[in-house]
Amino acid sequence: MATFVALTNELLRRLNEVTLDTAGDGFDTVRNVQALAKDAINSSIRLILQDGQEWPFLKTTYTQTLTIGTRQYSFPSDYSSVDWDTFYLKKLSSEGNSPMNLKPMSFEEYTQNVRASDDSGDQVNGDGPPIRVYQTLGESFGVTPIPNAAYEVEYVYWSYPSDMTVYDDVAVIPDRFKHVVIDGAMMFMMRFRSNEQSAAMHQNNFEDGIKSMRRVLMDDAISVRSTVIGKARTSSFNDGA
Repeated sequence: MATFVALTNELLRRLNEVTLDTAGDGFDTVRNVQALAKDAINSSIRLILQDGQEWPFLKTTYTQTLTIGTRQYSFPSDYSSVDWDTFYLKKLSSEGNSPMNLKPMSFEEYTQNVRASDDSGDQVNGDGPPIRVYQTLGESFGVTPIPNAAYEVEYVYWSYPSDMTVYDDVAVIPDRFKHVVIDGAMMFMMRFRSNEQSAAMHQNNFEDGIKSMRRVLMDDAISVRSTVIGKARTSSFNDGA
């Protein structure tokens, strides 16, 4: 992956401007066009991330250690969205529980069908190993039954990285798509120079590059699975009528 200073220098070369020291000397205090180039790189990456929330290079596997008697847990600070089908309860040797996938349910389903049982359970010592995971109304998830031990739950989420600040910060965009980052940054720089014709050209290249990224990285699902919840069919006619 390209570093912040490497991307900034590539942009500056495209602009025929003085590049920065690759060892980071003075990188934090640059001014004028060099400072604008740094901002343009971050802005370009930010737009790419906002265009596709679930880019595969943003996937992170996280393990949450549960707390006895606690049913809800916050997602990591860089959380953007979560793959609800990946929640997995690991085996805890001291408890001898069976490892299993935790089937997800909505907050409404939990409230209507399960919450009363949890509220009536042991709020201090818990009731056993979780068997379901449920969505909450905030940036957190819940498990049920209430855990009675420090079980470990593993899941996959998509992160939203912070802007790069240090010269050797590594961009999350794969190197084969760094030209897309540069096109987006050139769009911002040309707008700063009030060159709308060049800005429009780079914007078209930028948007085409993002479409290519989506086609290569996000549109090749191995399989398609329906998530529709079926309902029992009823008839208004009496049998034999």
